[in-house]
Amino acid sequence: VRKNDRKEILTPFGLLSYERSYYRHKESKNYCYLVDEKAGITPHSRVSESLKAVLSEACSGISYEKATLQVSRYNPELKVSKQTVSNCVKAFKAKPLTEPKEKRRVQELYIEADEDHLKVRGKRGAQARLIYIHEGVAEYPRRHLVNARYFTTVQKKPEEFWMELCDYIEAHYDLDNLSAIYLSGDGARWIRAGQGYIPGSTFILDKFHLAKSITQATAHAPELKKAVYRGIKQGNKQTVLQHLAEALELAETSPRQERVCATISYIDNNWDGIESATKYPHVGCSAEGHVSHILSARLSSRPMAWSRQGAENMASMRSVQANRESIRDHYLARQPAAPAIVELKTTVQKELKRLRKKALGKENHNNVPLYQGGSNFTRQALKGLNSITAI
Repeated sequence: VRKNDRKEILTPFGLLSYERSYYRHKESKNYCYLVDEKAGITPHSRVSESLKAVLSEACSGISYEKATLQVSRYNPELKVSKQTVSNCVKAFKAKPLTEPKEKRRVQELYIEADEDHLKVRGKRGAQARLIYIHEGVAEYPRRHLVNARYFTTVQKKPEEFWMELCDYIEAHYDLDNLSAIYLSGDGARWIRAGQGYIPGSTFILDKFHLAKSITQATAHAPELKKAVYRGIKQGNKQTVLQHLAEALELAETSPRQERVCATISYIDNNWDGIESATKYPHVGCSAEGHVSHILSARLSSRPMAWSRQGAENMASMRSVQANRESIRDHYLARQPAAPAIVELKTTVQKELKRLRKKALGKENHNNVPLYQGGSNFTRQALKGLNSITAI
């Protein structure tokens, strides 16, 4: 239909400008730019998928404005708007996990969970939840979790989130060889619900949150703090609750009374996790630190508000980095693949070449019946005349 239509698109190497033809399908009557279709470029696209992947990776650690400044620091042409970077984040989708060739055989698995609290635009707030699974702690060359895998979500329901983790465990570990699964957390309802999806798991209350709760309840009566810990060490629930009741009597203000009551309820509801923490002292929980480094560092450590989809995708990008994978690879892997370019077979190419022979008037050279027969004097004479005419 048209030729030499100009198109400009930003790539990591700068502004790419090219010309292409606009075609109309004879049967379907549809119009398209074949070059754009083969390259996977949409009609209104101004930024290439590769540059979007670069922008997504850059903004996973810094703000949208700083990300576009960082990408364009050597080439001002690459400066895009903050909204463009936001659109890149909202288009991000992590690629699905690949099935391992062989399942791992371990005796113990450790699951830790916690959440970060976010500000969502137009909403009262949201939780960015983090679950990670590992095989224990190694001290060399530096202290680290063995084969840790991180999962995050903002929008998924707890049952859907836990089923995702169960699918990972079933696909990557030999369940017959497992002897113990420890589930650690602060005792939130969605974390405790994980026991229903992971049969045989033992819940262990995070010592950090327990210590924080006890400290808040006994701040006005420090002499009771040691008594509460002594009762926990002895495994005597009634003694612990009795000391907290004494702290409640000593509380003079309403806020302090509320804190003591909250601690009493917290310990009463999670006593099984406290007993398990005493029974299995080798099981720790670093969920609070992981939430701080993986989620809070980008999502809530500075005043900012998110859309739910933006927070979901940013949390997913942060977990991809925590899993030591490339955000660029994940971004490009989920983009629609361009249609494969079909090469013409040799026979078709020969046929097209034959049909493109120079025509005489309205007839082609090879459509004269005399040319289709065997070699004779008349045929050779006519070919000679054609050659002279062509010249």
